[in-house]
Parts: sequence; C-alpha cells; structure tokens
Amino acid sequence: MVRYIYDGSFDGFLSVIYDCYYSRVPESIERESDYNFNILYEDIVIGTDMAKSGKVYRAILEKISQDTLVYVYQAFLSEEDGIELNLFRYIQLGFKLGSKVNDFLTEEAVNEVQKISRKVGFEAHRFLGLVRFQEFKGILYAAIEPTYNIVELIGSHFSARLKNEKWVIHDVKRKIGIVYENNEMILRDLKFEKLESHEEEELLYQNLWKAFHKSISIEERCNERLQMQHMPKKYWNNLTEMKK
Repeated sequence: MVRYIYDGSFDGFLSVIYDCYYSRVPESIERESDYNFNILYEDIVIGTDMAKSGKVYRAILEKISQDTLVYVYQAFLSEEDGIELNLFRYIQLGFKLGSKVNDFLTEEAVNEVQKISRKVGFEAHRFLGLVRFQEFKGILYAAIEPTYNIVELIGSHFSARLKNEKWVIHDVKRKIGIVYENNEMILRDLKFEKLESHEEEELLYQNLWKAFHKSISIEERCNERLQMQHMPKKYWNNLTEMKK
C-alpha cells in the first residue's frame, strides 16, 4: 500500500493531488507532523511544488467551481484525521461531474467535505466577534485557541477593520499567527506562549470593559447554558470580560 507524506501546507496538499493524477493513487495521505512508521505502507514523500499546486488550484476553479475551492480549503483547515483522502475523492469526482458535484450529497466524500467545511466556516464567523486585542507598545495582540485552523480565514476581516494598525492574531495552540503591518498580512510561526499586557493604560481599558460588561448584565436573567450556546466556554479563557 502506498502512503503519501507532505509538509502539512495547503500548497503541499495540492501538490499531492497533482501527483495522485500523474503517479500512483495512495491508500493514505498524511502530514509530516502526524507521521508514524508503518510496515504496511510504502511511504513516498511529496515535496511542495508551487507550479503543481497552482495548476491544481486553477483546475478546481475552472473545471469545477469557486464554491468547490472554498469547500476544499475550509475542509482542509479542519485538520480532521483522514480529511486529505476525502478531499482527493471529492476533487476526483468534481473533475468528472463539474459544478454538479456539490449536489451529489449521497456521495460520502461530498457530504463529509461540505459538512466539515461548514463547521470551519461557522467557527471562523463566530470568531469575528470573539477576538480581544491587547496593546503592547503600539502593537495590538490577540490570543485565540480555535478548534480549527481558522487564523487565515479571519485575517482579511481584521485587515479591513484595522488597516492603519499593527496587529498580531496568535493561534496559541498551533503556535502560528497572522502578523499585519504596512498593509501586508503574513502567516508566521509564533513559537512563544500567550502574552498578557501589563501596561497601565491597557489594564485601565480592560477594567472599563469588564465594568461595562457587568453593568449591562441582569443577574436574575443570567442563563449560562444559553450563553454557552452562542459563546462556548472553551473560548472564555481569551475573553477579557470573562476573566476574573
């Protein structure tokens, strides 16, 4: 059995898809970071090739649809086990059926990819209201810990809202982040732990925000279960108003 190993990037994954069509179709596709030796597999390392990646990207866009490209990208960001092979089967079917592929929900790969993509998109949309920035010497910094790898998906929203600022959105769990400066947004490795500002002015604004949040709440109508439906407790650790 053949197993393809790639670097974990989206361009790396698209390079794998290219090789699936012009070489052998694998029984498994895995990221280097998740790799464990298995005597049952013949392992083949696929290097990231931007030319191959670009060809597959354009082929999905032109021969299937833009919606399909969105489904593929968002589902890829889920980092779910086995998502790469499901995506390959979905893309493979898309090249046969064109844009109609997204109507074939009885096909397991189509249904699974769309379902996971919607989950990723929903979390990204939710985080547009859950990012809390702190100021560090003129730089805005926010720590997040999402379930999915959504930092790139939310970056464009904040680059439009905070286009004249310098800011960082740090995915603490994955140790990556978006760094924005001079109208340029870059995805970078951020190997440090979550930061907490202790600047006097920043702490003043944090306390004002907490006081405002407390003043508008009505204790008798507090419904924590309903609150958690809209703002799950797993996100509270990085919300200023929820800190003691």
